[in-house]
Amino acid sequence: MKIRICVVGELMTNCILIQNEETGEILITDPGDNAGRIVKAVKDAGGKPVAILLTHAHNDHTGAVEELRRIYDGIPVYIGEHETDLLSDGERSNPFGESTGITADVTVQEGQVLELAGLSMKVLHTPGHTAGSVCYYFEKEKVLIAGDTLFFRGYGRTDLDTGSPEEMDKSLERLFTELLGDVVVFPGHGRKTTIGSERTVYGF
Repeated sequence: MKIRICVVGELMTNCILIQNEETGEILITDPGDNAGRIVKAVKDAGGKPVAILLTHAHNDHTGAVEELRRIYDGIPVYIGEHETDLLSDGERSNPFGESTGITADVTVQEGQVLELAGLSMKVLHTPGHTAGSVCYYFEKEKVLIAGDTLFFRGYGRTDLDTGSPEEMDKSLERLFTELLGDVVVFPGHGRKTTIGSERTVYGF
């Protein structure tokens, strides 16, 4: 696995490209803006994108989805099963402006194991930032794509539509107790970190 981070949009969202180095296939996670920049990063990687994974519905993580669908001939979009209503509502999914709602091609659920691009990942339902937020856990590679559930020394805000501080506390506790300390966390914004490093900050 090779991971590249393409920072996009005004909110500096991490669009993360996950590439199977053997097949060249690429997973695009949270393409929030700047489709052209993402396409260039894919081209520079010399691979073929096969799926778009969304951690949640906010527009700063989904804004380039439709353009990438056109460029990559209907590439399938995945999102958590409890996030579809928010994704389809352009007003609620974009608290910072106006946008058009979109739909996903595939919904995923807690505990589901996905086999995409020759890689295996487990879906973790981690509500708090939004009710349907998910993380994608690559257990073999010890990598967590965390979206806005966990940042370096922080986490996503919980005061937006469907957010919940109580659920966020539960989701963080789950990550800190279930995952090993050396799991590398790639957040939706900011620098990468590890479960162990963040666990000590939160006292777990």
